Amino acid sequence: MISAAFAHEVASSEVARFGWSFEPLVVLPLLILALLYGRGSKRLRARAKSRSFVPPLLFWSGFAALAAALLSPLHAYGTALFFAHMIEHEIMMVVAVPLMVAARPMPVLLWGLPDRWRPQALALGGKAGVRAGWRWATDLFSATALHIVLLWFWHVPPLFEAAVAHESVHLAQHLAFVLSAVLFWVAVFDRDQRRYGQGAAIVALFLCSMQAALLGALLTFSPRLWFSAGPDPYDICGLTRFEDQELAGLIMWVPACSIYVFAALWMLARWLGRMETRHA
Repeated sequence: MISAAFAHEVASSEVARFGWSFEPLVVLPLLILALLYGRGSKRLRARAKSRSFVPPLLFWSGFAALAAALLSPLHAYGTALFFAHMIEHEIMMVVAVPLMVAARPMPVLLWGLPDRWRPQALALGGKAGVRAGWRWATDLFSATALHIVLLWFWHVPPLFEAAVAHESVHLAQHLAFVLSAVLFWVAVFDRDQRRYGQGAAIVALFLCSMQAALLGALLTFSPRLWFSAGPDPYDICGLTRFEDQELAGLIMWVPACSIYVFAALWMLARWLGRMETRHA
């Protein structure tokens, strides 16, 4: 376990900058993603007479949220304040990723590839092993299980403290959260497009909401600190360690869980509307 003095030194130096983080391992993938989507959108607009503005709006809104979470001063504060760390994670998993996945960006990203790479990418995606792996990873049961397991796994105190203390572990944590969220929301939206799949997707959303609420409640009402290492948040924001932990738990419990519930209710309304249309 890292010492409180070392953690305080690291976190204070981060927060004192009040600047944006430009870690190459974060900036480069974001830049590539933006370039591919921008190029693909331009090429598809030139081929189609009319295209809806909704998917690009969803994608760029999600991309902006993801970039803000990973690059803005929120990331630096997240090394010192538990509640800021929690905000960063929730923005990634329940705001940025679902918006980008809802845009169905894969065809656009493929068109953003250089011409000589696109056939190779399509051939790779068409291989039986890759397709089978993708089907398993985006199956609603496996994707939901992975999403839940990784959320709890990365809140085990030694792992969480390692993520705060070491940037490489922090990046691994972010990658795990983002990828599991991508698989989960792909599975949910895929079920929403099926004729008889909405019910299972609604259950998965409520399940994620319940387990996140449980973890948030445990953090909020815990009689002890889960993460004892790190700086005293009082010097930064006027909160005690317990208040910082309680606020982090409330953020996971209320606003984050509300997004899962809202998505489930929205999907339920669409499902009932389709049933009413079919039986009209």
